[in-house]
Formats: sequence, C-alpha cells, structure tokens
Amino acid sequence: MSEIADVVNVTVNVADTKITRTGFGIPLIFDLFASSIFPERVRSYSNMTDIAVDFATTSKVYKCANAIFSQERAPTTIKVGRQDSGDASITSALGVINDEDSDFYCVVTPYKLKADIELIAAWVEAQQKIFLSSSEDADVITTATTDIAAALKAAGYNRTGYMWHHEAGVDVTGAAYTVTSNVATIVQASHGLRVGDPTTFDTSSGASIDGDNTVASVVDANTFTVTTTAIDEAGPATVNYFARYTFPEAAWVGLMLPSDPGSETWKFKSLTSVVPVPRTFLTPTEESNALGKNANLYTPLAGVGSTHEGVMASGRYIDIQRGIDWIEARIGEGIVTRLLNSPKVPYTDGGAAILEGEIQQVLDQAVNQNILGALLDDSGDFYRITVPKVADQSTTDRTARYFPGITAQAQMAGAIHSLAITVNAQV
Repeated sequence: MSEIADVVNVTVNVADTKITRTGFGIPLIFDLFASSIFPERVRSYSNMTDIAVDFATTSKVYKCANAIFSQERAPTTIKVGRQDSGDASITSALGVINDEDSDFYCVVTPYKLKADIELIAAWVEAQQKIFLSSSEDADVITTATTDIAAALKAAGYNRTGYMWHHEAGVDVTGAAYTVTSNVATIVQASHGLRVGDPTTFDTSSGASIDGDNTVASVVDANTFTVTTTAIDEAGPATVNYFARYTFPEAAWVGLMLPSDPGSETWKFKSLTSVVPVPRTFLTPTEESNALGKNANLYTPLAGVGSTHEGVMASGRYIDIQRGIDWIEARIGEGIVTRLLNSPKVPYTDGGAAILEGEIQQVLDQAVNQNILGALLDDSGDFYRITVPKVADQSTTDRTARYFPGITAQAQMAGAIHSLAITVNAQV
C-alpha cells in the first residue's frame, strides 16, 4: 500500500525561521591574557566602564578599547578575544575564538611582532573579515624589502591593512633584561625606545615593576637607560618591555565601523586622541617609502590630522573590500532566508525571478549606500542581472536542483582621493 508521502510531497514552512545576519560594525581586540580575567574566549563590552572592570587602565587591551570608544562616533559593542597561554598557536587561538563567537568583522591587536601580524593576517584572509594592524617598525619607512609592510604587500592580502605610526608601539616579546636597581641599562635589539617615551614593563620572573617609567637617556642606537620608580622584590627582575601603544589603527576602526559598509572612504579621517606623525619622524622620502609598500599613515593635512591612503596591503581600498563583503553577505542571507521561509522556490523561470528579486533588493541598497555607481557604458543602469532560462540549464543540474549561472554586472563607486582643476581666467 502506498504511503501518503509517495503521493503527496508535503513541505512544512516554519515562518519564523531566521538566519544570523552578518555584522559589519563590531571589532574584536585579540590579545594574550590570563583566563582569570574571564574564562570564556570572547566577551562583549559596550563602554569603557565595563572594560575597566576586567582590565587595568595600564593594560594594552584597555588602551586599545579606549582608542575605539573615544572616537566621535564609535561602535556600540566591541569584543575582546582571549588567546590562552596553552593554545598551540595564534592561528588555533583565533579558530577557537571564532568557533565560540564569530559575530565580529574587524580584528585589531596589540601584537607588533612581524611574525605575529603575519599569522593573524593569514587567518583573516580565509574569513569574511578584515584586520587592521600597526607598528612603528623603522624599516617600513626605508627602502627595505623584508619589513612587515613589504611582507604583507608581497602576500597580496586584500583583508589586512597596515598603518605605520611613530607612537604605534614596539613589542619585544621574549627579550629578557635584568634590572637590579631603580636605574637600569637595557639593550633593545631593533627599533626601540626614545628619550621621554612613557614605558610599561612586563615581567617574566614574577616581579612587579611600577608602570611610571621614562627613558632617561640614549646610550647608542640600541641601548637606553631607563629610570624605574620601584621594583617590588629584593633581587634582580628579568623583564620585557613595550612602549607607547596609542593604537591609531584601533581609533581608525572605531571611527569607521559604525558607517554603512562601503559608504565612506577611509582616507581623510581625523582621529580623536591620535597625534599626527610630524616631519621629525617622517620625512617626505620616508613617507613615499611607506606608501610604496601600501602602508597607511596619519599625518597633518592643512593643519588637521588625516588618514591616508585607506588601503589594504594589496592596494585594494578598505571601503571597496568592505562593500564587497557586504554585498556577498546580504545576497547570501536574502536568498537563504527566502529558501527557509518559502514552501519552496520552484525550479522554473518564475522561481528564478524570485531569486533575481532578492539580488536586486541588495544591489538597490548598495547603490543607495554609494557602494555601487552607474555602469560606465552610458546606459544609465547601476547594475545588470542576467538569469539563465531553465531550458538552458543542463539535465544534470536540474536533476540535482542546482541553479548555476546567475551573474550581476556592477561598478564599484569608489571615492575621489585626489583631483586636478584647471581655471582659465580672462582679463
């Protein structure tokens, strides 16, 4: 005897089924810290008061979060992701964080070492996310070809942007210095401290050193005398140190993520509490060297601090990448939501038109957000969608209920970053 299912195919539609909508306004601060601060791998924060509950004001996470929240417009939520000391690698730590909570779009980090930045960049490149990093690696502003900016450019990363800044910070993780008194001479292997720099000390021997320290004098290019207020132990302390950490890239992220994806260029932006790089630290030649490696800068423009050029390591503009990600996510979400909330989308030309309508809604919004501009063919169209006829699909694809071949032609709107004007005046 036949079953009902053999005669009638019943599709149950769950009307309230929803999919998670990808967020493009949430940054993640990624750092190594103790699980005693919080046991989960990701925690959300909505203001600096909440951050201060978990992190000391001298900590790098606090300083990074403060750079984000201090901007004229700032995200309503940021997240902090914890790398655990037991993690096999930075890559595995990011994977665990993402598995627990993937609802973030931009990664920022206190890490400054080239190898660490490269690991984060490689992980982000495989995600629908972006990564903004910074350092004050002195090789970036030279013609060197092995520095972090040159390496990221050579890798062709579309999802990692790098900013050089004279107060971005230097991390000497793993370098040990023995401090035996309140005045100590330490040797920095590469691109270290400057006279008058505020300095924070981390200890690897369990000693606690007061955070109120300054560089007292420069002995030579790599050796510095550091005056410390106090060492809270009787004997010598083995210490690592890091300097400055103003997080200009985090401030940039804080200002830009609240905007609609793709609607704004990341160039010409003024950042609250970030000092533009003066000529004493960045000559025109050095600026040209950095820009040639697709490094971003924050320098004075008509007396006001201004970001430039707003690019990823590959040279792709950040707003373009963000706009591409937004279009891809919203089209996918729209079609999947339609499939979930319809009895079925039939494999007919009418069903294909339903899918075309979902794509059209997203592209219309992309036009409104200035992600897309008019096609450069004098047609006046902003985009053109091509949907194959069902009769043109192969038997194999129709049998598998697979509908390939939908294409959309569009033009990224971009932004004007420079221009030439000629004024012809007659007397």
